[in-house]
Amino acid sequence: MNGYERRKEQKKKVIKQAAFSLFQKQGIREIKIEDLAKHAGVSQVTIYNHFGSKEALFREVIKEFVAEEYEYHKNLFEKDISFKEKMTTSILRKTNNLHIIHPEVIQEMMLNDEELKSHLAEFQSKYAIPLIVDLIINAQKDGEINPDLSLESIMVYIQLFNNDMLISMITGENGKKLATDIFQMFFYGLSLPTDSN
Repeated sequence: MNGYERRKEQKKKVIKQAAFSLFQKQGIREIKIEDLAKHAGVSQVTIYNHFGSKEALFREVIKEFVAEEYEYHKNLFEKDISFKEKMTTSILRKTNNLHIIHPEVIQEMMLNDEELKSHLAEFQSKYAIPLIVDLIINAQKDGEINPDLSLESIMVYIQLFNNDMLISMITGENGKKLATDIFQMFFYGLSLPTDSN
């Protein structure tokens, strides 16, 4: 990569960082290209030259965010810690993201933008689901999950506790108590806690 290409990539990186910061705080609809340009310290023409439109910039920013979250979870699941610690950390990470990302961004990427929806579905099937499957298989081998349970039933169970509606409830009022109860149900079901002594 020559000097010009390096500068071009650096400028794109600055624009994407600035855009993500704005999208996080304000959503998408109210933000104009001039707002993005001002926040990134570049001209509007520069943004159009690099990305073509606000929507295209948004898509690129979200795709990078999703890839970064995958890498975070890949590294987390490779750590020498228990399945319980891995799942708790993962759910708390998702909860924290929903705290800091504007609801409009979540709605746009999950419901409204067809290109993003398609990308996220493909990414999940190619990368995210195989990652979780490996996590489950290893936890069963290590005796942390009942080995008699089918992989399919465990995947359904995890998805019940890891969907966006549930996570968004955790971020609302009484979120801390709700999160504690959900972790309790996730790991121990609805039965009374057993005395460990």
